[in-house]
Amino acid sequence: MACDNTHPCPCVNTACSNHGKCCDCVAAHKGGGELPACLR
Repeated sequence: MACDNTHPCPCVNTACSNHGKCCDCVAAHKGGGELPACLR
């Protein structure tokens, strides 16, 4: 899956391995039944 972000990542969790890769981040959180910080 291509993940071309057109906006800077607003997430405050800069230590996350998915920081700046929104597609991967949302997929990882959704798989765990939660929301990433940027969507809370």
